[in-house]
Amino acid sequence: MKILFLGDVTARSGRDALAARLRSLREETATDFTIINGENAAHGKGITSSIYRQLIGCGADVITLGNHAFSKSEILAKWQDCPNLIRPANLMSYSVGPGWIVRECHGTRIAVINLMGTVFMDGDLSDPFATMDHILETIDADIILVDFHAEATSEKELFLRVFCEQVSAVIGTHTHVQTADEQIYHGCAYITDVGMCGPFDSILGRDTDEVIQRRFDGIATHYQPSEAPAVICGVLLEIDEATGRAMAIHRIQERP
Repeated sequence: MKILFLGDVTARSGRDALAARLRSLREETATDFTIINGENAAHGKGITSSIYRQLIGCGADVITLGNHAFSKSEILAKWQDCPNLIRPANLMSYSVGPGWIVRECHGTRIAVINLMGTVFMDGDLSDPFATMDHILETIDADIILVDFHAEATSEKELFLRVFCEQVSAVIGTHTHVQTADEQIYHGCAYITDVGMCGPFDSILGRDTDEVIQRRFDGIATHYQPSEAPAVICGVLLEIDEATGRAMAIHRIQERP
């Protein structure tokens, strides 16, 4: 089973890049199943139902979120129209939407779990480790993948060590900067951060001039995403359907 995971889609630049590239990328890699983190898809923060439909139309099978899951309040009322959207299971501020999902692909049950780390992260969060224990008691799937949306590398590596025998992959998101530590650890695919699908000439997707003005000129600016062409970052996982163990992880980075 080949599973493509693409990192935080950021603003229009990231959406346009996936609209132009995702289907051909799926064909080139012979991808069976695609997961996209969409938590920055709407003007850099959050997601809307229309953007959800756009990403599904591009070829996503499941869309995960993160700390900006509900930055666009429209999604609260429209969640029932987004059946393949999940939010961090340990985000306690909202009860809307599931934190994990199971979908079938070629007769194989694939579970996708979304969690947030607590180190250097704001929000009303329960312990991701205890939450994961509870989910694993509930879930029934052949392949289990975790989008661990977290700031600290140490917390992501700890999560891998704790759950590597029970899941197929732990994919880090949130920092928007792709790391070069992809590996198979005790049969579990891992990368600290998969990177973003968003404007390459930017500061984590944000317009550089706006950030400079806010920092050095004291101007109270609003968050403005860069409109520069996007980099596409992700990983391609190869997982044995019979055992649920990862066989390979290949890093993807396509710069404009």
